[in-house]
Amino acid sequence: MADVVDIVASRRPEAFGFHFKVRASGRTYRFEPARDPRQPRFWCFRIYRCVSADMADISERPWLGAGGMTWQDLPVAARAIRADPNAWLATEPLRQLRRWLLEADAAPAPPLPAPHRGAARVSPLPENAQRGSRG
Repeated sequence: MADVVDIVASRRPEAFGFHFKVRASGRTYRFEPARDPRQPRFWCFRIYRCVSADMADISERPWLGAGGMTWQDLPVAARAIRADPNAWLATEPLRQLRRWLLEADAAPAPPLPAPHRGAARVSPLPENAQRGSRG
């Protein structure tokens, strides 16, 4: 898969989050850690569309990846995704996210499952990101 997104340079230091721009549409999105709504003691990644700079487009629901990460898991996973977001997006489990990002009309993200119900959206850790222990 050809490169479809570019990381947007930040004017201020960011820990685990970053902005990226979709080449085909010019739309900007934010990638950041968020509490897993199904397991609030754990973390997942959230992606939302921006209307300008750091302002979220509140007309669209964000995309939430699979959760279950500990706070210690976040740095490694976020660095690996930021290092090559195109390879991460090219993985088969992220087909639905990729389609949402690349749609010409940018339809809203699929609805979020209710906490503790329904299937979670899949957002695997990159192969080079090791999960920490949950002990």
